[in-house]
Amino acid sequence: MTASTTKRRGRRTRAIMAALALGTALALPPPAADAEPSGTLTIGWQWDPGTMDPQMHRQRYTQIISHAMRDKLYYQEPPGLALVPMLAVSVTQVDDTNYDVRIREGVKFHTGDELTSEDLVFTFERLWNPDNKSPRASMGNMTQIEGVRALDRYTVRWTTKIPFGPPENAILGFHFSGQEILHKATYEKLTLEEARTAGPIGVGPFRFVEWLPDQRVVMEAFPDYWQGAPGVERIIWRTIPEEATRVAELLAGSVDMIHPVTPDFVGQLRAAGMTLEIVPGSAMRMLMMNVREGSPFADPEVRRAMNMAVDKRAITEFIYGGLALPFDQITGAGQDGYIEGYAPFSYDPEAARAVLSKVTKPIELFVQEQWQLAAEAIAEQLRGYGMNVITVVLDNASFTNSTEGGTFNLALGGAGYGSGDFTGAYYNNHFECVRMATNRIRTGFCDEALDARMTAVRGEADPVARKAMLDAIVKDLTEVHMPWVPLFGEAEVWAMQPSVQGFRGSAAGQMFDLHKITLAR
Repeated sequence: MTASTTKRRGRRTRAIMAALALGTALALPPPAADAEPSGTLTIGWQWDPGTMDPQMHRQRYTQIISHAMRDKLYYQEPPGLALVPMLAVSVTQVDDTNYDVRIREGVKFHTGDELTSEDLVFTFERLWNPDNKSPRASMGNMTQIEGVRALDRYTVRWTTKIPFGPPENAILGFHFSGQEILHKATYEKLTLEEARTAGPIGVGPFRFVEWLPDQRVVMEAFPDYWQGAPGVERIIWRTIPEEATRVAELLAGSVDMIHPVTPDFVGQLRAAGMTLEIVPGSAMRMLMMNVREGSPFADPEVRRAMNMAVDKRAITEFIYGGLALPFDQITGAGQDGYIEGYAPFSYDPEAARAVLSKVTKPIELFVQEQWQLAAEAIAEQLRGYGMNVITVVLDNASFTNSTEGGTFNLALGGAGYGSGDFTGAYYNNHFECVRMATNRIRTGFCDEALDARMTAVRGEADPVARKAMLDAIVKDLTEVHMPWVPLFGEAEVWAMQPSVQGFRGSAAGQMFDLHKITLAR
């Protein structure tokens, strides 16, 4: 890599990190208080939510649906990752292990009931109940929380097992931006299976109408929403897995907005006069390698060679048309723990060939359709070293079952860091040994000593010491353990009819603030 290329990449990385850090200054104002909701917004997107229970999933697309109907204590105001209060009014540190959270008064659920501290206590106790086995219970630093209790109608005290530091650090550990608040009177009566399909009750801008799995979700405006009535009367989320079909329907006018959009269609949509919203993304695409005994990737030297084998810059340039940033470390640009300028492996075909030419076992590279082209390019590069690699395209459910079941050798996967945090959901969802105990083991990598070091990071209040400790963990994961080949981070792209106004894309890939959308038609 030339010095000029390195400088350009550095400038580009810093620009993306700056964009990710954007916060309240770019927020759009809510609709006027006297505006009546009008029109139907039809969104064509790739997914089906799979559940209506916001505590029984780890999928971004499921949370998008939940966000539209339920609010949280904090959220990341588009377009960046900065946390701002939502239902919370204040977080006050009482002492090293106690924090009082005050919530807004007068906020109404869709039932008309007022939100109170009892709903918060119920929400988090349900989340942490071991009998429920919520996959979200370990996100953030929540395993180090002793409990919650109501102090009065609008104040809840969180008690932690270890110091969480000042409030701005504590809210990350509490994962306030990742959990929607439930209506206690409704959900305390539902079994887990009933909650999976029951219509959500929340304090969000839209209320539930229907869910036809793999077809559509329909919701309508909640006129008593605490931030003001939404701009549109109804939202229909249509599940359209094939991107070409989504694009065709947008161009035909049968949907108003589509997501996700890959670079293959950006030029066509621009030429057709569609509005594009493009923001730097907050997801890592990587090659996950199965490190278990019997896999070619159980050998660290093979994993090291893999990290030198892929020309990721060619992929981002020629496949993504510049709408992606090459990644060289386990952390992504703008994420807590990202080390500016750290790139321990360079693209080195000769060094890779010396090792990978000896890997003769047939290998299937699992991928979902959206990333097939990148996977095909990677497989072709690996075949050039003498490896016997073919791509296998799987649907979302099959891909998840294979990766979480550990029944794969190589997979092009993804890791979102929409919270901006590394020590919480990102680490425990991909590296922490607790995954082994819950049979969601993916690469099979686990190191209890590394987990202990991460626990120490979570309890470190000194920002300088914390950064040094976290940097060391990132480096060990990237160049010592190497369960991944970091590849790239894609931009988040939405396309919509010009009549759709007021939408602001999120670097977290979320669709926040849908109540601010209006339709000019």
